[in-house]
Order: sequence, then C-alpha cells, then structure tokens
Amino acid sequence: MIFLLQEEIDNFERFSEWFNSEAVPKIEAAGGKVIVQGVEQENEKMLHLVMEAPDQETVGAFMTDEQFTADRITAGVHVETTQVTFLKS
Repeated sequence: MIFLLQEEIDNFERFSEWFNSEAVPKIEAAGGKVIVQGVEQENEKMLHLVMEAPDQETVGAFMTDEQFTADRITAGVHVETTQVTFLKS
C-alpha cells in the first residue's frame, strides 16, 4: 500500500539524519519502504514522504506508537501537522 505523508518540520537535515538512521530501519523491519523523501522548493519546512507499507494498520501502529512519536518530535516534526493520504495504484 502506497501512501503520502506530509508534515511540517524544523530542519530537513536534522530530520533526515534521524529518519534515515533510526526510523527507516524500523519501517523496513515492519515490511515498509521509503520511496521518496524531500521538502518543497519554496518551503523547506514542508516535508513530503512517499512510502510503502503492508497495510493501513502498520502505518497506524507507527503513528500511535508513543516512543516513535516522541522521537519524531525530537527530530523536529510538528506532529500536529501530519497528514497521511493512502493512494490507489
């Protein structure tokens, strides 16, 4: 299942350092993968991730995990801005 995640962040470099070293291995261990990660050219605080997960429940488990949420906040994510859109393909 492909999905788009959009959220505001403080700093793309800081986010990417955490995301690539800590989050991506957890996502891959759960059967997911990151397809694209980047910020808008005109707004470097708006993050876009295109990812794949086995199902919506897997994504939901990450989004409700208290430690994962705390880690995202520490990495500069404004979690209250997170939007997840599941895509048909």
